Amino acid sequence: MRNVFRLSAALLFCAALLVSSTASAGPWTKDTGEYYVKIGESAYQANAFRTPEGFLVTGVDYFSATTYLYAELGLLDGVHLQSYVPVMFARNRFGTQSYSDFGPGDMNLALQASPLDLGVPTSLRLEAKLPLYGRPDGDLTPARGDQQVDLTLWLSAGGGLHELGIYFYADIGYQHRSSWTFDGTEVGDFSDGFVYQAQVGYNLFDTATVALTSSAVFPLSDDLISKSYLTVGPSIFFPITERIALEADGYLTPFSRNSAAGWAVGLGVSVRSPD
Repeated sequence: MRNVFRLSAALLFCAALLVSSTASAGPWTKDTGEYYVKIGESAYQANAFRTPEGFLVTGVDYFSATTYLYAELGLLDGVHLQSYVPVMFARNRFGTQSYSDFGPGDMNLALQASPLDLGVPTSLRLEAKLPLYGRPDGDLTPARGDQQVDLTLWLSAGGGLHELGIYFYADIGYQHRSSWTFDGTEVGDFSDGFVYQAQVGYNLFDTATVALTSSAVFPLSDDLISKSYLTVGPSIFFPITERIALEADGYLTPFSRNSAAGWAVGLGVSVRSPD
């Protein structure tokens, strides 16, 4: 019974981890009326940034700080809505010269469903990335994103080892990088690609949950603007009360192409529906 409790706690907490870098519930879909809400802050540091056209510029001190709201809400049994809404400050520093921008970033809106009973947790998720900003004032001002709409179809599967208190999941998806913008601005011809994220976690001392997470983007075309990268990093979920928890995470970028190879740390507070 002790091991079953440990695994149940880990599975309950796993969707919360590393939201600051990649928003995902994994295969565990909320049922009617269930919810999870997190308010967080993340900081990112790198030595490069991307221009509004999508080109990578190196030799710069780039920093961004993002305050975000992430939420999952069960609409029906086995169907939930999830959303990530960020507001960010970004700064480029070239020696003594500094250029900065502030405002909303890329919102993620997704619908997730678990229609099949395959013996292990599985889900399908359709996700849209929606740019809530326009073109920056100048070429040296950091862009808050690529300013276009992405559509991604995800397939997620996971499970756990009861006797060890371990859970794991993996998401794979196809990402369509459209040329659609909300203000009609022309953007780069970004390549579609494959995406993935995976996580393994452990319920520590029947209390905190620690995890290791990885995510990646691999475009289909080898061009000068479509970014590819791999991230990996730890996270921890520490309950304060039965429904409120403190969360922390971080990641490094061991591989990147047409994308900055930076690092990030994050901290947040979450609240979830009662068991």
